[in-house]
Amino acid sequence: TGNPSYIEKNYADNFSGGSSWGNWETKQSILADMKDPKNNKTNSEVISDLNVRIYGDTAIATYKSTYDSLYHGDHRARTILSTDTFVRQSGSWKQVASHSSELAK
Repeated sequence: TGNPSYIEKNYADNFSGGSSWGNWETKQSILADMKDPKNNKTNSEVISDLNVRIYGDTAIATYKSTYDSLYHGDHRARTILSTDTFVRQSGSWKQVASHSSELAK
């Protein structure tokens, strides 16, 4: 929706993520992209096969995502497998890392 509040609240300041397109992203780069909704937007996304495992103050989420989006003005649509890592910090869960790969065809 272009609303940065979820990212600001739930991503660690030192978040890093590897996209299925071969890019490294940071919390700051994601927030900067959100300021340009004409060239960066999600048209649709469906998440399935979600599995969350908790190990003390660390949680790992794995899932499949099918999306259609615009990224830096380029149309992108595919299905990916993702792994997100969360750490409990001061009583709140913060996403600290993410990695996605294109689903094998």
